[in-house]
Amino acid sequence: MNETIQSILKRRSIRAYQPGQIDEKDLQEILNAGQYAPTAMGEQPWHFTVIQNPDLLSRLQEICKQGFLNSDNEALREIAKRDGFLVFYQAPTLIIVSGHKIAITPLQDSVLAMENMLLAATSLGIGSCWVHSPITVYASPEGPETLKSIGLDFPEGHVPYAAAVFGYSSLPVPKAAPRKQDTITYIR
Repeated sequence: MNETIQSILKRRSIRAYQPGQIDEKDLQEILNAGQYAPTAMGEQPWHFTVIQNPDLLSRLQEICKQGFLNSDNEALREIAKRDGFLVFYQAPTLIIVSGHKIAITPLQDSVLAMENMLLAATSLGIGSCWVHSPITVYASPEGPETLKSIGLDFPEGHVPYAAAVFGYSSLPVPKAAPRKQDTITYIR
């Protein structure tokens, strides 16, 4: 099996991180992988916001947690009430991918870029986990202004579509859940 497929099959959502920051060279490789994702008509409408400032991550954590507590979704409210609940799992790096809202497919382009970064991180021995809470906060009526108020802003015309945390796992990487059966139809 080749290395790319090995990384795809090995990637897991990591929810416990060591306190140290990821290596700068590795971060640049992860971001570079994101920039090489496919986009509609080659637009590359994305912008990558890398947050490594612990104070900003902490403030954003609290805003996201409050969003869970105020959610219409009972499951999110219950999760947020748990002792020690941390949206970002104490990961040292959060990357948010925003796309220009008038691009052809900004959501898809942003998600493809994030998937490239998640796989690149795995290939480098760095854990990652998709976290949608910053996107949910932004989508709320007061979201853009709330994020601006803590110093998190996106380029003009951009909307955040994908977010994930990155860092070195503090626990063994979990095994894959069994794959669902009957999810492929062949039409030949």
